[in-house]
Parts: sequence; C-alpha cells; structure tokens
Amino acid sequence: MKKLKLKEVSEDGGWLAGRARPSLCTRARLAFQVLIALGRRLATVAVGDRDRDGDMAAALLVLLGFTLLGIESGSGAGSNISTSIRDEGSRTRLTCTLNSSDTHVLGHRWMKGDRVLQEDAAPDLTTEYEVDPEERSGQYSCTFLSEPAGRTARVTVNGPPKVEAVDSSVLGIEGERAVLVCKSESFPPITEWAWYKITEAGDQVLNNKSENTFVVSSETRTELHRQELNLKADAGEYACSGTNTEGVDRALITLRLRSRLAALWPFLGVLTEVVVMVTIIFACEKCRKPEVVLGEEDTGSAPPKSSGPHTIDKDKRNAN
Repeated sequence: MKKLKLKEVSEDGGWLAGRARPSLCTRARLAFQVLIALGRRLATVAVGDRDRDGDMAAALLVLLGFTLLGIESGSGAGSNISTSIRDEGSRTRLTCTLNSSDTHVLGHRWMKGDRVLQEDAAPDLTTEYEVDPEERSGQYSCTFLSEPAGRTARVTVNGPPKVEAVDSSVLGIEGERAVLVCKSESFPPITEWAWYKITEAGDQVLNNKSENTFVVSSETRTELHRQELNLKADAGEYACSGTNTEGVDRALITLRLRSRLAALWPFLGVLTEVVVMVTIIFACEKCRKPEVVLGEEDTGSAPPKSSGPHTIDKDKRNAN
C-alpha cells in the first residue's frame, strides 16, 4: 500500500518553519481535492478490501483535518498575539505584540467597544496604548491591520466602577413624572445598583417597594422613576450607587420641581403690564384741559366797531 506523507502543522495553524506557507486559495484547493479522494476511498471500502482502504480513508481524513485547520487559521487570528498591562504611576499602558507574521503589517487600531481610540499606519509588530485614567477599566482590543484580514486580541482592564449621572440636574412639574438616570461603562460590569433620597435624617433607600417609585436597571444603566411628584416631599438630592467586584461608586442628581401654575406666570405678568399701561393712558387723557379752537369763518375778520364815539360826534354837529 502506498503511504501518504502528512506535513506537520504548527500550533497556530501555519506550516512549520523552513517551508513556505501555502496561500489561502492553495489550501482551499488542497482541501477540496482531499475531500474528493476521501469520498472515492469511502466508496471503495463498501466493495473492496475494507482494512486496506479503511486505512487509506483514515489517512485522508486526518490530512483533511489539518488542511481545514490551516484554512481557518489563515482567515482568522493567524500568528499569536501576546498582551500585557503595565501600571506606571497614575497611568496604565497596554501592549500587544505579534509573535510573527507571514504578511506585511499595514498598521494598528485600538478600540474600546465600538469606539476607535487610536489608529496608525506603522509596520511594527508591537503596538501600545496609554489608557485614559478617567476611563481606565473596560475591554480593549488591538488589531494588526493586514490583507486579507487583520489579527485581533482583547485586553481586559479591571477596576472599580465609575458611576456617572446622565443629567446632574432634572426639572420636573408637580403632579407629573420624573426620570433620573445613571450609567457606568466599568469592567467588571455593575452587579448591584441602589438609589437613595438624601435627607437631613439620612439616606432614604428607594426601590420598587417605595411609594410612587419603580427602578429599572441593567449592567451599564439604571433608571429611577418618580411618579405623582410632590412639590415639598420629592424635590431635593438623590444618589445612585453602583457596585462591582472591584469596589463601589456613586453619583448625585438634583431634582428641581415647579408648580403646575408656573407656566402661567409669564402670561399673567405680560397681561398685568398691558392693563397698567392702558389705565395710565386713559387717566392722562381724562386729566388733559380742553383747548379753544377758532372756526375758519372767524379767522381774519375785523373786530366789531363800537357805536359809542360816532354817536358823540353826531350830537356835537347837531348842536352847532
């Protein structure tokens, strides 16, 4: 029986050093050919020498497995990536190192979730990223950009939670509903959320059993719903607290309330100003003195003549 020689495969799915690594298309064609040969051998087993052809079929099956392993490695992670986390005082530095690469590295990309933090076009096999102290904990990923597919590794930085209020001040209306929201992108994620109403007597715990209150929480977000707001009882400061395996943190939110009639005050103010102005105008018109206006027929007419002097002159002439 002619024996088949199987090429050894390295742990990362590539061919061992000293031999050229076949391309992805070459490995795919090889796998297809092995699959056809395996099918023929299995068909032969049914009608021929089961022992001899069974051994041949087993050998082909092993070769197929190694070939497919090489294909999967070529399209995925490829060479191994080692990661490290170094704390340098208040700073944290993340490092990714690609052990080896059979393709040219076109650059690097650092991400946190769906957000791109840093990207370059350097061909180095090592890349570093300095973590923002305000957003230290979380899951990061480093990618070595290459064709046809890049190689990616994940770096997890654990830390105490960092709880933030979505709005540090919330305005509500008496009798209606207000929603207070806190969030946290920390890692490990929040395992327990708690809400408190801060009073002079101490922190009052708020949960789904409290009056006119219900709480909705997830690993990254919590919401406090206060219904039928009371102007005196509900206004004030609230606190949301988040706990994970690394510690505890909390944030404060101020709830400000106004009366139902608060929206009418601007309108009433404008209306009052109008009434005052109209009253002043009417008062001024009433207090003004009437003016004498001469008619057009009297304009330019001579003053009436007095009959006294003429009568005296006539009497003197008669006496003469």
